[in-house]
Amino acid sequence: MKQQQMSKLLDVSDRTLRDWKKSRSRLYTLLESLDYNEAKQKIGAVDWDDTVIFDPNYYSQNLFWQTNQKSEQKVYAIIANYLSTMNKNDIQMLCKEFGKNLVRSVLKDKYKKLYAQGYIATNGIDIPLSGRYEENEIYKQLLGMINDC
Repeated sequence: MKQQQMSKLLDVSDRTLRDWKKSRSRLYTLLESLDYNEAKQKIGAVDWDDTVIFDPNYYSQNLFWQTNQKSEQKVYAIIANYLSTMNKNDIQMLCKEFGKNLVRSVLKDKYKKLYAQGYIATNGIDIPLSGRYEENEIYKQLLGMINDC
């Protein structure tokens, strides 16, 4: 398994992994020798392109209006939709369920795509975006909520 995969799977920073490589070399070597998909399956971890059973009862409201029951949803869609609510409790649930690093990754990807597009499309009005996504106030607020989890 590569260091980036370890970070994603274990929700551990790259800095911590570099430290483990130096001071806990046997642990790092063990992790390196594992197959990513096998390790992911054993600990029940998910990637943003995985499909999971979504339970709307864990969140303040059901953003997947198709059903009020449990349903299969893409991890990316769950995280992206609930980030847009800016509800602190929902964001804490996302971090608990999927890990801070994955939630942070989806946030970053979502904003990169928006800024690459250059505007936010709404019903009839396109809101232009300028500058860098990291400077966006909403992005900063969401990132703060994720970091506080």
